[in-house]
Amino acid sequence: MIHLQNICFEIEKFCDVKLTSSEHVYMRPSRISRDNEDAEKLSQWLSEHNPFPKIDVIMSIDSGIVGGNEVNCHLSEEIGRDMISKMMGEKFENVKFKRKGKIVTLASINSSVKICNISIVVDPHILFHRLCIAKQSDDDLKAFFKFELSLFPILLFTRESMRKGTKSSLHTSFSPITEHVKPEGSQYVVVDGGHLLHKIVWRQQATFLAIADRYVQYLNNKYG
Repeated sequence: MIHLQNICFEIEKFCDVKLTSSEHVYMRPSRISRDNEDAEKLSQWLSEHNPFPKIDVIMSIDSGIVGGNEVNCHLSEEIGRDMISKMMGEKFENVKFKRKGKIVTLASINSSVKICNISIVVDPHILFHRLCIAKQSDDDLKAFFKFELSLFPILLFTRESMRKGTKSSLHTSFSPITEHVKPEGSQYVVVDGGHLLHKIVWRQQATFLAIADRYVQYLNNKYG
């Protein structure tokens, strides 16, 4: 692509014709210099904060959760080859898989439940999708939601399963303040909406107005 850009530049120079577009912004010396500086900063940060440190434990790069001895997801290839070798020469009806040979992931650390003394990893997104597929009517969906799974419906506030609202569109609903506001005290408290989700438990069969009132009461008691 760089060579084609040089060819186009020479053709324009020979024909004495110049054409600029938004794509040419990336080829300007100032933009190239800024990109090089950003790349150098990123390289320096990665050298100081190695995302792949040499450690003796299994750790999630995303969350930093450290797994115990029961986590064996890093040995999935060896475990799979061992299971295949045991299947060789056996009839299909005689092939059996033992539970101790199952792969245990890092998700089992904080996203698992015990059923009959068996630890089962629960993915809320997969569970939500399966509920939507399995339901035959709205009554079935109501029956599914009778079971308390969390303090609030997590899938209503995540980008993976449902469309997440943008804060920029919400800002247009606020009227700008034209006059200077003098602070009454020496301290301001900024409350994040996501923080409130973990403070208020959504009660069963509660209406939207009742849930909103509980949030308002919490703010008045803690920050009013």
